[in-house]
Amino acid sequence: MRVIVLFLLTFLAACAPQQGQLVAPDLGISGQFTRQVVISDDAHHVLTGHLVQTTQNGVRTRALVIGQRFDGVHRLRMTQAWMNGTTLPFSGTTRRLDGCTHGHCRDNAVGMILLSDQLFSHARAHGLAARLTGPSDNIDIRVPASLFPTLPE
Repeated sequence: MRVIVLFLLTFLAACAPQQGQLVAPDLGISGQFTRQVVISDDAHHVLTGHLVQTTQNGVRTRALVIGQRFDGVHRLRMTQAWMNGTTLPFSGTTRRLDGCTHGHCRDNAVGMILLSDQLFSHARAHGLAARLTGPSDNIDIRVPASLFPTLPE
């Protein structure tokens, strides 16, 4: 349930260019999200990412949310994320993000990587370099370490 709520709240903050707060008092959830940054500038697919951190009943959950800047080529469908030969906890989707205006949508959801405390600490020190794989394509992402400390512990 916690992951589902995080997933829903994630897409509410998906198009925010700046960081902000997440609050769902009825569910007892609070949290923060960072600004979006470009994490892959592939020839055909520009991917953005931002971090979301939520707390519910004292349990903290962190995730890197990945979106695709729509370029008219095709929507990406990714099924896995890998880092140094190890699979990461990735949840993919093909939903549109709330980036639509005047009938044009600029962002599509790709998915999210859940960040354990250990992976978050590593990313704070070194950034996060991973490969997303799926039937659409294989795309390398690089998230700068500077994005990770913006969420308080």
